[in-house]
Amino acid sequence: MEHSATLEPADQTRTPYLKALISIAFVWAFDAMDFSILTFVLIDIIHDYRVPLTLAAAVSSATTFARLGGGFLGGILGDAKGRKISLIISIVWFSVFECLTGFSIGFSLLFVVRILYGLGMGAMYANGTPMLMEMMPAKWRGLASGLMQSGFSFGYIFAAILYRLWYNDLGWHDLFFIACIPAVLVAIYIGRALPESTRWQTMRVKRGNRAPATALFGKGRRWNTIHATLIAIIAFSATYPINTFYATLLKADGHFSTSVAANTIIILNVAGILGNLLGGWISDYIGRRWTLVVSAVGTAASSFVFLHIANQADRDVFTFLVGFFSIGGVWSVIPTYLAEHFSTQVRSTGQGTTYHIGAALGGAIVPLIVSSVASSVGGLAAAMTYSVAIASVLILILAFVWRESKGETLE
Repeated sequence: MEHSATLEPADQTRTPYLKALISIAFVWAFDAMDFSILTFVLIDIIHDYRVPLTLAAAVSSATTFARLGGGFLGGILGDAKGRKISLIISIVWFSVFECLTGFSIGFSLLFVVRILYGLGMGAMYANGTPMLMEMMPAKWRGLASGLMQSGFSFGYIFAAILYRLWYNDLGWHDLFFIACIPAVLVAIYIGRALPESTRWQTMRVKRGNRAPATALFGKGRRWNTIHATLIAIIAFSATYPINTFYATLLKADGHFSTSVAANTIIILNVAGILGNLLGGWISDYIGRRWTLVVSAVGTAASSFVFLHIANQADRDVFTFLVGFFSIGGVWSVIPTYLAEHFSTQVRSTGQGTTYHIGAALGGAIVPLIVSSVASSVGGLAAAMTYSVAIASVLILILAFVWRESKGETLE
């Protein structure tokens, strides 16, 4: 990868990349909404299927693990056949299994359906994010990264709104029937309105067949892949204990009503949106490294919120701060940061695989560890605090062992 700050040629008109930014951000938001609904109904799964918290949480972890397979396979497809068609296939796939989640009549069926859903979710990120980064001019890539990543927080808010409006009247199964519709509509729009990534098309003309997945560990690329994997693992470790357990903590430990739990999660994710937007914009000026450093320090400083949920003022203020710095700041640069680790020939495979290794280890295993050790460290709140704080320190370290990639030409 070049170290030049030259702006690479993107699509020549503004319309394609603005359409790509809006549509891919919406897809990621609806994907996140579908994924996040499960975190609101963990208690229902525990009660309906008579399973313990750790086993109920394993549904979310299994989904996240499956995203690794989807990211790898979807990435291979995207590098070989194009970002656009692979993105559309992945959206339809995860929407179908989102709908089927509502038909799950037993815990085993729910488990299998969510694994299949995870494959589509992984493939969507593996193609949507590289496509967007390849279409954006370098000077706006950080801002686009933050805007796109803010879609996850929007998705969590959409899930909270669905939960608050319809859970009491419809029950938890019907929420999944509603949630599967929006992403399909965006897929239709993408099929009609977006062109293929011109950078991918140019690469195919110049270099022919894509590089094999083993090229990720070829000469000069090994450290790129290892570092991208490590930063993804730790970024997930800093946020997924929050995403997975905060609603459960509010209801189980705090005994708060549905509306209080939903409002708190909305505060968390509004802050995440603001953090993503500001972090992405700032990263185009101060760089990816310092955006990560500031965000990691802020995350560590506000991680004790989980120990003070009983006090409304503390809960609201520090929920906002931990959302702003962790779900927002840390993640604002991840889409473009990972894209800048890989060449166009293997960008879908590399970004999709490393991101979802992070999801599998940091997003799936870490929450299981948190739930498993909770009873021995003083409860779920303490376990969440320790895990988020430790992950923040590791982000600091990793930020300083990688070059600053702001403004680099995508190879």
